Amino acid sequence: MRNFFGNVNPIFLICALALSSSPALAISRIDATRNTCGELRSAIASRGAAIVTHPGSRQSGTLYDRYVSDSGHCNSGEVATDDWVPAKDRSCRLQNCQPYEPPFD
Repeated sequence: MRNFFGNVNPIFLICALALSSSPALAISRIDATRNTCGELRSAIASRGAAIVTHPGSRQSGTLYDRYVSDSGHCNSGEVATDDWVPAKDRSCRLQNCQPYEPPFD
């Protein structure tokens, strides 16, 4: 049986495909403390999703969290929930993806 990809190493192909299909590689990164809340919301709305960097506690340092414009940008089984980040002008409510938990009866 002839090798469809010629002399290309199959491990290389698997790695290349995995990297090219990763949505995190193409996502924008925004510094929350250098942007106003309106700028953060506008950037996320226009892109659908973005990595927002913001300060954590003294022990955790800088945090890198993915925020989305709506649940349509979350993985299956996740929904967009409210979270607050410190923006340049004030505390800013953004949405990040969390696992869906059905309401308790």
